[in-house]
Amino acid sequence: MRTVEDTDTPGPAAWHPFPVWAAGPVSTCLGLAAHLGAGGQAPGILIIIAVAALLGMVAAMTGRRRLPGWAVLVAAGAAQQLLHLAFAAFSTANGFALPGHHGGAPIPVTPTAGVPTAEASGAAHSLHLVLHFHVAAALAAAAVTTQWNRVVSTVRRSGRSGGERAPGNADA
Repeated sequence: MRTVEDTDTPGPAAWHPFPVWAAGPVSTCLGLAAHLGAGGQAPGILIIIAVAALLGMVAAMTGRRRLPGWAVLVAAGAAQQLLHLAFAAFSTANGFALPGHHGGAPIPVTPTAGVPTAEASGAAHSLHLVLHFHVAAALAAAAVTTQWNRVVSTVRRSGRSGGERAPGNADA
């Protein structure tokens, strides 16, 4: 009796392994989107690439172990916390801004005292909005890494379900 593993063509429920190292860049992109969506500033592109590479390296080192879903979610949440701190620290002109992170710093004195700055008025970003966006990014990263096989199988099935095109017929 032949099984799916014995054939060269994958069956409809074929296993498509998630490239474990890709969890770092996926989490970084989702974290950056959350950070920017909540009103934060983006750090330099080299900082983003370095953070993505570091998270990818950590994911590749721990990827040989099969983790339960809750552990993947905890890791995604910890990664989002670290991403938030890294983006907050490296998105300023001088390169480091954590001492006054989220309202702990005194209001800066501006040359034009009548015009409030974004930091002074509190309009830079809401702490709750940042939290919610990073939680959503952690959930999305955990979903992508744990449900990869289902997503790829669904995409491949939907690609095959379309009508066959006749050679030279772009409208079919």
